[in-house]
Amino acid sequence: MNKKIHNKPKRAQFIYFLLIFLSGGMLFFIKTKPDDQQNFWLMIFLLIILIYSLFKSTKNWAYDNPKPKEDTDKKEISKYKNPDIPSLEEMIKNTNKKENNETR
Repeated sequence: MNKKIHNKPKRAQFIYFLLIFLSGGMLFFIKTKPDDQQNFWLMIFLLIILIYSLFKSTKNWAYDNPKPKEDTDKKEISKYKNPDIPSLEEMIKNTNKKENNETR
């Protein structure tokens, strides 16, 4: 199994959090200045840092908290389905039949 592991130590996760917080705060601070004092390229650079650190953090959070695997057993699904309520496919078929009968 050649699985790439994205799990980072707590220190790296803390660094990503600081990058998110600092770059977002600096972007907000620069944007509140008058237009002639705003540096466009600095804002672009900070935005890239913000997006990169968000990407790396969420990748790590998704690795640390995986979704539970759901069994797609039809028997288990049918146990919880109310027989009085038609499925979406049945509803579409019924509406198509009604429309065809009305147009005739």
